[in-house]
Amino acid sequence: MKLTRNYLLKIYGNFGKIEDLRYSASRYKLYTQYFVTQMFYKPWIRSYSTKGMGSLANQAQREASGIVRGLRQKNKSDTPQSDCPQINFDSCPGSIEKSKDTKYDYWVGLNSQFRNKVKIPVKSHRKFNQALREGWKLSSYCKFFKKDDIWFVKAFVTKEVEKAKPKDKFLGVDVGITHGTTRSDGYLGKNLGKIINKEKKSQAERQRQKHKKKNFKTKVKQVLDHDIHLALRRSEKDGLNLVLEDPKVLANLKIGKNDRWARCYYANRSIIRAKEMGIFTIRIHPAYTSITCSSCGHLDKHSRVNQSEFICTGCGNMVNADLNAAINIARKGQEKLAWINGLTAKVPVNTFSKEMV
Repeated sequence: MKLTRNYLLKIYGNFGKIEDLRYSASRYKLYTQYFVTQMFYKPWIRSYSTKGMGSLANQAQREASGIVRGLRQKNKSDTPQSDCPQINFDSCPGSIEKSKDTKYDYWVGLNSQFRNKVKIPVKSHRKFNQALREGWKLSSYCKFFKKDDIWFVKAFVTKEVEKAKPKDKFLGVDVGITHGTTRSDGYLGKNLGKIINKEKKSQAERQRQKHKKKNFKTKVKQVLDHDIHLALRRSEKDGLNLVLEDPKVLANLKIGKNDRWARCYYANRSIIRAKEMGIFTIRIHPAYTSITCSSCGHLDKHSRVNQSEFICTGCGNMVNADLNAAINIARKGQEKLAWINGLTAKVPVNTFSKEMV
């Protein structure tokens, strides 16, 4: 199985080269919008002539074809039908190669409107170099990318890994605000609510002093990334299947904005990292995991006393609410894997405990 990562590398071009890049990106945007519009309203025409428009137009037509093809696949399953997309990105393709006998690490080729090819110097960073040392191979294709009025190069690296195989044991993870992450083995993460409130106050103070705004999600991502690393390391060490809430389902739930964003980020990031480490992941529907007793299986919304306490109205089981949900997630993951393997019998509700994982 082939995996792909991307890294942002800062460019160090002079004024003339940056102007060439800016103009080429604007032309590439116009070309892409033109071809997207034509292909969207005239699906019977597969390609258009780019005579006299240069290689930039050929690349824009290929990207527009991919955009329209993806949109049509989405329209087959979703309603109502989507309108013609508007291109609002500032980017254009290029090629990257290792530098020789210069102070820069790489040179990036740009197909300019004025010249055949403009070469712009680029410097790498620690994480990018670490990925190359770990066996990731640099792709010759790259994209110029504009972020906060600064131009970067998005470099792609690829790696071949073996497809993960299911194991016998499971580790369920519940993501929330009271505890960032709670695992079925009893691990309780940091309180995300306090972190978000602290970062928002800091952001308000920066805005009052007319400083540049800082996204509060950065700190939350750092906390979640740490918890992801711990969960994956535990799964890899003990041979566990990682059971997560399905991010596609989470994206459509009517829950708090920050809660939904954190849960989707954790699930998507964990799935990507698990593929790289060869850990088998199972995505389940999170319905009723927070109001079902992990001991007897009794379902009652009144059992969830508050944000952090769960007292079953059927058997009287008292447990942390997030830990109860994490155990239920692990159990649903086992049931789903058994169903995939053709075993339709339900797993007993009391088979999950800290000892099992």
